[in-house]
Amino acid sequence: MEEKNLDSIENRVNLTMIRYASCWEDADVLVQALEPKKGGYYLSIASGGDNSLALLASNPAQVLAIDLNPSQLACTELKKEAFRSFSHREVLEFLGVLPCADRKKLYLKLKIQLSDETKYFWDQHLDLIERGIIHVGKFENYFKLFRTRCLPLIHSQKHIQELLQPKSQDARGEFYNKKWNNLRWKLLFKVFFSKRLMGRLGRDREFFKYVTTSVADRILSRAEYALSVLPTDTNPYLGYILTGNFEKNFPFYLREENFEAIRRNLDKLILFKGGLNEVFEAYPSMKFDGFNLSDIFEYMSPEQYAQEMKQILKFSTPGARIAFWNMLAYRKEVPELEDQIEFLEDKASHLHKQDKAFFYQSFVLGEVK
Repeated sequence: MEEKNLDSIENRVNLTMIRYASCWEDADVLVQALEPKKGGYYLSIASGGDNSLALLASNPAQVLAIDLNPSQLACTELKKEAFRSFSHREVLEFLGVLPCADRKKLYLKLKIQLSDETKYFWDQHLDLIERGIIHVGKFENYFKLFRTRCLPLIHSQKHIQELLQPKSQDARGEFYNKKWNNLRWKLLFKVFFSKRLMGRLGRDREFFKYVTTSVADRILSRAEYALSVLPTDTNPYLGYILTGNFEKNFPFYLREENFEAIRRNLDKLILFKGGLNEVFEAYPSMKFDGFNLSDIFEYMSPEQYAQEMKQILKFSTPGARIAFWNMLAYRKEVPELEDQIEFLEDKASHLHKQDKAFFYQSFVLGEVK
């Protein structure tokens, strides 16, 4: 294994806070990309836990959810045990999708199921439990600032609700161009989603270390696509950003039709604190059929990305799928690995066009030869 890299993200940012209370990558895209199979072994970046839970619906042998940040693993484990302990409606109430009379009381019901580390974390943060944990990450707070401070200066509630109504694609384009895309939208969007402000309030300055393009311009172009081309009435991520919750449409793991399949497989979700190298050291004989790598390569130099891909390929079965997103820093080809991995360009492009979590510039899907 390679020596510890002092330039790695865990050495540059605070990994003790909840950064993402939800996963902001579209699990529908992920599931179609990986095509998880019954009895398969999958490695998944934990983040908020949503997409690792989504992979359980296919009845795999194991989903190994990993994260450098123990707070993210605490979120994942809490959601896992909520699925075990509660009905579908109670899960929605406990997590913060629906109103709940007493989330603390529900927490005390499932607390006994938690590991000591996770139990200690949430005992110290009962205020976050009471708010509903899907709302308490730094990224979710950033969207709240946009929704409450910035958006009212651009559009009325009437316009926001009109945007979220069902329309044909032509009607969406017309509405965006004639009613939504005004000067205030362009100017305030570019200010709020600038590298400086987003690095300070939304993500972390270090997450943009390898970004050389305009952050705001790139995100604005993707937002335009989501608001004028993709259906706006069925997009849970857009709905959350504009209204503050998943009101009518849920991400994959929260949909009632997936609830029992996920719950049956909860014991197959294993949590691991560490990065890829630590996982491979801990499980030296394991081979994975698929990888959900979120957007972790955004934070790496091209050289570190190449090293990580070499390790991933060593721990992959033939035909394994490797999926990840690029938001602003482009990562894909590694010339010396061309004989080991094929990038499924057409499928990845097709899925990216459907991606409801619209901020990402590209979706990458590789298949191990």
